[in-house]
Amino acid sequence: MSAEARLQVAEAADSSGDSELAISMYTAAAASEPGNTSLQLRCADALARRGKIDEARKLLAERLRTSPGQPDLVRALALIDIVAGQPARAITELDQILAANPGDIRALVDKGVALDLLRQHAAAQAIYQQVLAASPNDAAAKNDLALSLMLEGRTRQALDTLAPMQNVADSSQRLRTNLGILYAVTGDVARSRQLLGDRVSDSEVSALTRAVGTPAP
Repeated sequence: MSAEARLQVAEAADSSGDSELAISMYTAAAASEPGNTSLQLRCADALARRGKIDEARKLLAERLRTSPGQPDLVRALALIDIVAGQPARAITELDQILAANPGDIRALVDKGVALDLLRQHAAAQAIYQQVLAASPNDAAAKNDLALSLMLEGRTRQALDTLAPMQNVADSSQRLRTNLGILYAVTGDVARSRQLLGDRVSDSEVSALTRAVGTPAP
């Protein structure tokens, strides 16, 4: 059976609720073509999206044991560790990528996120600024810098960072949602609701506002 056929069986099993068969087939598909990086990523992503975080991590870790040093697989493993609440482990993995390529923007931004999860906001912000110095319009870096500032209580600075991105044609829903929350925190309810629409309820915005706290002057 080909890898593609195994993927189709895995997806069908997953849809029918047979998680054990789905995991088995995703793993078998990846194992059938161990040198196919895109297939490994596809299988790991399918597992992770279905909440099978441990299985996705095991798949990637096994591939890296047999084929070490593949940055795409290392980054995918680091992202899974971030989702799994293991930011310190993710930083170790991302540092492998950065040792070989210090200017890898995606690995830098991911490391910033991991540092923010460890509440090392100053270190995270330094990384985002490093990325923005090289790529001033990087939306992910600006978004994550704004979030880092917000987590530190510097909401007005966060708003100043993110607001110029509001009218960029390809601004993401995530960016608009975060900007809407920032407007709510700073008291601009009308702009907040305009950006958030029905995606976030008033009670959810209020809870987030309380969590962030009063804007720093």
